[in-house]
Amino acid sequence: DYGRVRGIEVEYKTRFGNWFRGGVAGSYSIATGKSSTPNENVVRIQQGEPENIRENYLIWDRPVQVSVTLNFTVPKDQPLFDAAPGILDNWNAFVRLFYQSGKRYTPQLYTGTDPGTNRPQYIADLDNINGKTGDPWFYIDINLEKIIELGFGKLVASLEIQNVLNTQNSQIVNPVTGRAYEYGDATQTGY
Repeated sequence: DYGRVRGIEVEYKTRFGNWFRGGVAGSYSIATGKSSTPNENVVRIQQGEPENIRENYLIWDRPVQVSVTLNFTVPKDQPLFDAAPGILDNWNAFVRLFYQSGKRYTPQLYTGTDPGTNRPQYIADLDNINGKTGDPWFYIDINLEKIIELGFGKLVASLEIQNVLNTQNSQIVNPVTGRAYEYGDATQTGY
């Protein structure tokens, strides 16, 4: 099958002297098609579901994405706060803030309770395939670099911290709740 992606991207970059560069980039897009993977229709038919003849959101569709990048530079022989030349100069700090829509999933419809197990029963809403997005992703990354000049070249010492706030971004979305599974959450039949 095929997929269609439509959207818009916007980016703005700026610079203040030698010490700061930054940018903001954002996009809004919609990805639709008849199937997200080559074997999706085969699996659907094997499970007794009708063949899909209309376009739905694709599983990899993430409509909103925004990132902010900041780069602070302290040039050589221009130490920070006019103190300690050689130590507080010749370094870079990179900061990246990232936000993205959550992963697509097909919502589940409650059909009642199984009398034998007293477990709630759900079925996929086939009229709304991949129609909802889970919790959005957000994280902040920081990278610090100190450049040390040696007689024969340069040595770069760096420290990289990913996901500074330790944000818990869901990898697998529970289609009943729309967020990452937590112990005790209801799940669809077959999980």
